Amino acid sequence: MITTLCNQYTARKWFKARKTINLAIVFIGFVILVFVLQALMYPLIADVIAIAIAYVVFFHVLAKRAIAITCPNCKGYIETNTPWKCGNPNCRKNNERVDDFPFVYHCEHCSVEPKAYKCHHCEKTIFLGRDMLTTLCATLIKPEKKSAPPPPKKDPVVDKITQENDTIRETEYKLRKAKLDLELKGVQKNLEPDKELTEEEILEKSAARFKDRLTSGPKIVERWKAENARIYKDNPLEREKQDANADQWALNNLDKM
Repeated sequence: MITTLCNQYTARKWFKARKTINLAIVFIGFVILVFVLQALMYPLIADVIAIAIAYVVFFHVLAKRAIAITCPNCKGYIETNTPWKCGNPNCRKNNERVDDFPFVYHCEHCSVEPKAYKCHHCEKTIFLGRDMLTTLCATLIKPEKKSAPPPPKKDPVVDKITQENDTIRETEYKLRKAKLDLELKGVQKNLEPDKELTEEEILEKSAARFKDRLTSGPKIVERWKAENARIYKDNPLEREKQDANADQWALNNLDKM
């Protein structure tokens, strides 16, 4: 409920006169109510009811009504019982008992009267006096921003275990993939029809294997004996024995071709 909607320059006067105006309203209403109730019931009971109603109206209805102003910049509607912060540099405290200390009155902590109010719609200054001072500008109480919780402390042991687990999972994935790839190749090979080789292709493969065997065998024996010479350079008898083994291997495998 609003007592009155006025401009920013007369809002302070209206607030200071609020109690007088409310008292006059209650008194007039009380007198009328007493006459009406006494005509309907016992006078003493009528007086008690009228007093009770006047008390409730004065302290719990009219006393809670606020004065409203309109921002001259954006035409935004502002009720003066909005929680506000004092603009006095030596105070800067919050005013939350706004029914008794709206920003058009004075600060409940330092008793300094705000000379302006920063509109919470357009953030522009609403001057409350003709002197247009901005040094004592009241502002809306804004909720404090909650700071982000600090990041949890990292445990090097836990981090190491986590990295190792990730590495193990990656390795297991690669092994499963390799196994599946092999199985897939086997299935594809079984599904694909065997290509029938010509007689010439069969002979070429046989000749290639024979040629590789003839050229590879002597190279193997030569590397074997060279290794024996390096390992058993100080033991001629053992070197001779190992060379004989190389010759025997050549005799058993190469002469069969």
